[in-house]
Formats: sequence, C-alpha cells, structure tokens
Amino acid sequence: MRLLASIFVALAFAAIGEAHASCSDLRGARMGNAEVRAVQRVNAGAFTAPNAQPIEGMPAFCRVTLTARPSPQSNVTIEVWLPEREAWNGRLLGTGNGGFGGLIWFHALAGGVKRGYATAHTDLGTFPAGLVESGYDVGIGQPEMVRDWGRRATHEMTLAARAVIELYYAAPPRRAYFAGCSTGGHQALSEAQFFPEDYDAILAGAPGHNRTHLHAEFTRLFQSIARDPSVFATPERAAIVREALLAACGRGRDGGAPGDAFLNNPGACAFSPRRLLCAAGQDQATCLSGAEVAALEEVYAGARNPRTNEVFYSAWPFGAEAALRINGTPRSDPSVGRADGLLRWVMGARWDARTFDRDADLARIDAALGPDINALNANLSAFAARGGKLILYHGWDDPIVSALDTIAYVHRVRSETPNPDSFMRLFMAPGVSHCAGGPGPDLFGGQNGSLDPNDPERDVLAALDRWVESGRAPERVIAAKRGQDGAVTMTRPLCAYPRVARYVGRGDPNAAESFTCVRAREPRFAPPAPRYLQ
Repeated sequence: MRLLASIFVALAFAAIGEAHASCSDLRGARMGNAEVRAVQRVNAGAFTAPNAQPIEGMPAFCRVTLTARPSPQSNVTIEVWLPEREAWNGRLLGTGNGGFGGLIWFHALAGGVKRGYATAHTDLGTFPAGLVESGYDVGIGQPEMVRDWGRRATHEMTLAARAVIELYYAAPPRRAYFAGCSTGGHQALSEAQFFPEDYDAILAGAPGHNRTHLHAEFTRLFQSIARDPSVFATPERAAIVREALLAACGRGRDGGAPGDAFLNNPGACAFSPRRLLCAAGQDQATCLSGAEVAALEEVYAGARNPRTNEVFYSAWPFGAEAALRINGTPRSDPSVGRADGLLRWVMGARWDARTFDRDADLARIDAALGPDINALNANLSAFAARGGKLILYHGWDDPIVSALDTIAYVHRVRSETPNPDSFMRLFMAPGVSHCAGGPGPDLFGGQNGSLDPNDPERDVLAALDRWVESGRAPERVIAAKRGQDGAVTMTRPLCAYPRVARYVGRGDPNAAESFTCVRAREPRFAPPAPRYLQ
C-alpha cells in the first residue's frame, strides 16, 4: 500500500514540476482512495476552527482537507495539518476520535502541530454522528459506514497523510506515531493489530477495542437501571459509596497519601457493598437500599452469559461506580439506552434494549460485527518485529471503559506475544476518569495534555518518542493535577504496570518526589472471554 501511495505522489510531483509543493499546489491532488478537496494557508497566531472554536498560539501551517472513499458508499473526511518546513519535526502524528466519530477534532490537530508534528485526523466517515444524541444510531442500515469506523477510515487517513507529507515536504515522514483515547484507543490497537506497518509507535488510552462486549455491557447496566430508576438517582447516593471506599481502602491504606480523594490502588481493595445495606431504622442518607446494593454487585462482578456463566466483559474496578448511572440511564425513550445503537445495527432500529438477551443476542451481534469492529488480537508479533512500541494508559476511575478490561488485554498480550516488555508498557492513572478528569492527576501527555510536552519524564508521547529514538523504555511518568484556578495542586508518578506509586511516609504528600514505585499484587479481575477472537 505504501508503494501505491508513493506512485501517486510521484505522479503528483511530475504534475507540479517542483522539488516540493506549496500549500496551494496540493489542491486537487489524488492519492489512492483519497482526493484533496480544500487547502488553506494559515498564518501564525489565533486560528478560528470551522466549529467556531478559537485556538490560540498556533504556528503557521498548511491545512489540507481530503475525502477518502474506500467503498462506493464511503465518505471519510480527513484533515492533515502541516507545519512550516523549518518547524516540522520530521514526524507524522495520527490522532484518534471518540464515540462513533462524525466530527473532526480540531484541538487534536492543533495540539500535534504545536509540537511540530504533521498531524492527521479523520471523522471516521460517520458524519453526522457527532451532532446527534446517540451517534451510534447513524450506523443503522449503513454497513460500509460501520466498516469505515471499525478500522478502514484510520488506515485510509494514514495512507493519505503519508502521501500529503511526501508531496509537501519532498520527503516521507522519518517516524510515524499514533495517539488516541477511548475510540481513539480502539483505533490505536486496530492499527497495531491489522496495519502494523502504519506506525512506528502507538499511544492507546482507555481503548474501547472489545467493542461488541463493551456495548453489551452498557446495555446490561441500562437494564439494571430500567428495573428501578431510583437506583443512585442523585450524586449524593453515589457519594455514600465513594466515602465508604475511601474509609475502607484509601487515605494511605493502599499506598496513597492520607489526604487523597481517590483510591491509589483499587486492585488491592477488598470491599463488599453489602456493608452499606440500610438496617432497620437507619438514616437512609447514610446507607444504600437493597436495589442499590444489588446494582453495585452487578457492576463489581463483571458481565456473564446467563447460560454458560462465561465472562463477556470485565468487572468495573472500585472507584468507577459512575458506570452504572452514566451507561445505564435511558435516553428520552425508555426502551433505548445510552449507547445500544451499536447493537441496533444488528437488532434493528425499533429493538427494545430492555429485552437484550446476553446469550443469544450477543452471539448474533458478535458474529455480525466482531470481524469488522473488534480489535482483540493479542499477538502483536508483526508490530513488535519491526520495532514498534506501544504505550497504553487508563484511568482507574473510568466509568466508560473498564480499566480491568485493558489490564486483561495486556495480560493476554504478555501470554501471546514473545518478549512483551521489549515493546509494551501500561500506565494506570489513579483517580482519573475517562481519558481525563476526576480527582486524580490527569496531566501526563494523554488526552488532557501535560505540563511540558517536550519532557519525556512528564509526557507519555514524548516518552514514546524517546523510546523509539534511543531505546529507553519509560518506567514512570510524572502526572499533575491543576485546580480550578489553573495552579498545579498535585504531582504523582504513574508507574509502569504492575508497579504502583507508594507514599514514602514523609515529605509533601502532593509532590511526586515523596513517592516511589513498588510492585503491587495483581488486581482482582475476571478476564473477558469473547467468543470472537481474530
């Protein structure tokens, strides 16, 4: 495929008749399945993106918009932003999307260009998914759109970006990296598994790659809430659980600092929600109803097939209880869950998600969608053999994708790919929600950025680049947290899994230098056993 792209680039060079192209010269260029449909020379300074979002401090760049059609029904929008030649670091950065895509994330493009990367992004061919209440519904009756979203669009973006770069700079990228979280993490692992030659290194955050089973789990939680909508209906109800978890396992008991508002090592926590069950006459503001206890037990137990008892999706760790409410709350129609549109691609637009059968329906969904959208292959030998490097990260408090599911995948890679430590690292982020946010330190070079994007000790993308260039694998990264006023309130090391940070018992408990990395006991989790494995 790279040879084919090079042929198209060579033909474009001949047409232009120059050693390299200017921004305007790229207009109308074709490369493989993609065609440039617009170019814009953007001056340094503030840039107002097409979504009216102002982006400050931009360097000068060439903005290239393409359309790719890997099938006659495809309509994949791609943007490639190219820094000035003297500002380019010689690298391509592919960036990931979220949910069912449907929009270009201009902030992802801007972040890459500010760091000197020629940066690419795609809407995954699913417009207008990003503009409607449940973007997944856009895929109903659109099998080619689903295939584009599953993996084709990201690969097409990569081929087109390489060709545009070679045309504009008169040289191919010296290195190519990919970074994404959530669906972007799914894209990342799809690239490593299916297109191992696309990228030299990959950063995968909170990957939703166990896709059919993740959305089946969303629907299971939706059924739980549908049975009793009063369950955890207010934030105060969830706060009871958070306080009990901190009292049982946090505040220094799990290696964290005494003042932490999050669990430092949820995998070391032993906790039963039954201890919170209201006794006769107890103030219900301090305890849980029987329905709430049962719902929590479902969250912590993992999702199982009712006939075979096999686990089809990992349990949710302590601290991620918001998964129940976020994923279980119905939309305006009480028969429709938050993200069961993916299941409706198979079950039909009028399907009532309250009837979801975790045996027969899931088997049907796996068979229909698994080959096109799941990214479960744990044998990454092809990616590793060409020197590829992979860093995964996940917030322990993530309520959208279970952190234990990512840990389960890493365990499988370790068992199925030789010498995994030579190419793979996982960083677990205590107190961090989905990709960013939460009470824990979330500034470490993932989706929320970092304090210093050029420091490999504080930024996972910079650490990935150093690993590729010098062979120095990252063993810890310093994460930070900002308060509402923007001031840094905490720094904390994220340690390469399975090691965790431990407070040494002296010094500033909000300073990274007061912590050391120690090997921890493996967390309690039930690894997924999906029926469909590539």
